[in-house]
Amino acid sequence: MTHEIFTSEMVAGLVREVLRRIHAEAAEAPVVGVAAASLPPPPTLYVIPSKVITLDTFKLVPQGTRRVGLRSDAVITPSARDHAREAGIELVRGSVIQPPVHSTIVIGQADCLANASSRAAAIARAVAGTQQLPASGLADVVAAIALHVCRDGAKGVLLTGRPAAAVVLANRSSSLRAVTARDAATLLAAAAQCAANVLIINPQEFASGSLERACIEFASRDTGVIPNELSGSLASSTIFSGPTAAHQPCNCNGHAHPLQEKLRDSPHSSRDTTR
Repeated sequence: MTHEIFTSEMVAGLVREVLRRIHAEAAEAPVVGVAAASLPPPPTLYVIPSKVITLDTFKLVPQGTRRVGLRSDAVITPSARDHAREAGIELVRGSVIQPPVHSTIVIGQADCLANASSRAAAIARAVAGTQQLPASGLADVVAAIALHVCRDGAKGVLLTGRPAAAVVLANRSSSLRAVTARDAATLLAAAAQCAANVLIINPQEFASGSLERACIEFASRDTGVIPNELSGSLASSTIFSGPTAAHQPCNCNGHAHPLQEKLRDSPHSSRDTTR
C-alpha cells in the first residue's frame, strides 16, 4: 500500500482552504438581528364583527387587505370563502380577535309599506348587541329611540315607509340627530357630516345585504364631533337685539300700518269691482 506523505506546506494549504470556506459560509448566512430589523411589518388585521359572513360582507373590506379577523363563532358562506381564497385573504378566526367597540343599536319599525320584521332581524344578526323595539306608531317608536339614546348612549336605526316625516319628527328631540338617504354610501356620508346617532331608512329602497352593511359600519364608527350649528349653542344664544316678530307689540290702535297705507294709496291697489 502506498502512503501519501503530507508536507507542512500541504497541511498549511489545507487549513487555509478550510478557513476560507468557513468565512465564506459565515458571510452568506443572514445576521439574525439585521434580518429581523429588515423584515416587513405583519399585515394589518381587518376585523369583521358580523356573525354571518357573506360575499357582500367583503365589499366593506378595504382594497389590498390580506388578513381578516373573524369571530370564533362566525359562519362563512361558500361564496365568501371562495372570494377570500381567490383574493389571497387569510381568514383568522378565534377568541383572540377583538372586534372594534360597538355602540348599542336600537332597531325600530313604524309605518312600513311591508312587513319589515325580517329586515330588522337581519340587522340584529349582523350587528352584535342590538335591541329590537316592538313595531308601533311613528311617534311612539321615535320617542322610544330617543329614550335609549339619551339614557344608554345608544344609536338608533328606524325602518319606516315615511322617512322624511320620521327625520323631521326625530330631529325635534334635542338628543337625536337623524339622517336619511336612499343608498348606503350617501347615508353613511350624511351620518358622518352630522355626527348622526339615528339612521332613518326605508327598507324597500335598500337591496338585501346593503342595509346590513350600512348598519355594521354605522355601529362600528365613532359618532364624531357634533358641528357647531347642531350643538344647540346657537339656539341658546340671543340672535336678535330686539324683540322677535312673534313678540312684537300689536299695532291695534285703529290706524293702518304705514306700509298698508302706502299700498292702499297705490294706483294699482284700487280696482272697480262694480262692473
